[in-house]
Order: sequence, then structure tokens, then C-alpha cells
Amino acid sequence: MDDLHQESHAMIIRMVDWLSKTSELKIIIISLIILIGIAVLQALTGTRATMAPFYLIPIALVTLRSTQTAGLLTSIVCGVLWVSMDVQSPGYLFLWLEAWNNLLRFGVFVSSALLLSRLKGDMVREMKLNADLQSALAEVKQLSGLLPICAWCKRIRDDEGEWQAMEEYITVHSEADFTHGICPDCARKHRARGTL
Repeated sequence: MDDLHQESHAMIIRMVDWLSKTSELKIIIISLIILIGIAVLQALTGTRATMAPFYLIPIALVTLRSTQTAGLLTSIVCGVLWVSMDVQSPGYLFLWLEAWNNLLRFGVFVSSALLLSRLKGDMVREMKLNADLQSALAEVKQLSGLLPICAWCKRIRDDEGEWQAMEEYITVHSEADFTHGICPDCARKHRARGTL
């Protein structure tokens, strides 16, 4: 089940990435073409075949590519189109029942737009966090664990048992570079000895 979850998660990320690279105008045109196709199918089949799930496709495309407001507007357009096609079909017997069904469809369309907008925001944040994490990992090469260090000369023993100067070891095993200076305590001590 975990593989299925990861695969669907990766598919959604690819879809959001594709949508982000596609122009909003192109997505709107694709959505309009899909809506016209759904309306034609609904007009041909009448109430015998429900087209309600297919209306979620343009809602998803617009919401994932554009803003939440655009997704909500698309869901309202889908609801109005559904109702207008539904009213024209024969078999519209119980007005209250049809009104209830249409209200439920509107609710599903609007809820889908809101949920997809939230999902898109979460995915965008996750992708940004992953990019930031990858960037940070690329910049950080970190030492970890215990380092065997000589108590007298401060050289460090590497994994092969060789003793290296601390500066050399740290430079090889991290991204740190060294510059040398003299701290105030050592400067006073060496001035007093006359070695500075």
C-alpha cells in the first residue's frame, strides 16, 4: 500500500509540475474543450448516463494551474452547465428532487475546487521544502561521530589509521577552509616570551 501511495504522490507532483509549466490560457482552453465535450455527451445521453464525475477534470486542471478563485469559478460554471443540460433532458419529474441533486453536485464541484487548491498549496510547499533541503544538503558536508585526536599535537587519526594535521583532516572531510590568526591570550603569552 505504501508503494501505491508513493506512486500516486509522485504522479500528483508530476502533474502539478506539468501544469506549472503550461500557460494558464492553454489550460483554460483545454478545460473549455473538455466542458463542451461533456455537455455534448450529456445532451446526447440525457439522464441515462451521468457526466458529473467528468466535470471534475476541468475543475482540477484550472484549480491546480491557477488560483483557488479560478477553480471556484470553474466549479460554478460546471454546476450551471450541468443544471442547464439537466433541465433540458426529459424525465425532469420531481422539481425538489432534481434541485436537491443539483445542489449536491454544486457542493461536490465547489468542495473539489477547495480541496484541490489546498492540495496544490501543500504540494508547492513540499516541493519548495525539498528543493531547500537538497540545496542545504549540497552545501553542508558535516563531520560526525567521535574523532580520535592526539592530546599533545592535536593531529587526528583517519579511518586508515594515519595521523593528519587537524586542519588537513577537517578540510578533507568538510567544506570548511582555514585561515590562521593569533588569539589575544596567545598573543600576550608570546609577546611576553618575545617569540612574537
